[in-house]
Amino acid sequence: MIRNVLRDERIDTHESMAGALSRHGIDVSQSTLSKDLRELSVVRVPQADGGFRYSLSDGVQHVDRGVLERELRDYVTEVDRAGNIIVIKTLSGHAQAVCEAVDRMAWPEVMGTLAGENTIFVISATPTQSQGLSVRMENLTGLSAGKDS
Repeated sequence: MIRNVLRDERIDTHESMAGALSRHGIDVSQSTLSKDLRELSVVRVPQADGGFRYSLSDGVQHVDRGVLERELRDYVTEVDRAGNIIVIKTLSGHAQAVCEAVDRMAWPEVMGTLAGENTIFVISATPTQSQGLSVRMENLTGLSAGKDS
């Protein structure tokens, strides 16, 4: 059903996808929907109007580094670091997209990420890796990453 919905409608959030599925008689939890979207290789793609929409992928991860780096430059407003954690602040509503960009970059320093509305936590295994990631973020965004708090 998710494939059918994506073919027929412009879906840009988990909430709109859950609503579309509900209209088809399917109630789904947030965690189940996230898992299903991942398993179907559904990706968020940027639109000409500046928004995003979910799209079916061909199953192959095509990482366009330019697009991913633009996500970081356009929406990241602050980067700070404490130990092995990087805290990234974004424009409101853009944390999920930036977090996805960080995940898709597949940087070796990144163990995992967690995003809210405008804040992302990026976890590295060690403070040294976190520091390297801070430098990487500085270079991409032009922002000066904070030092250990």
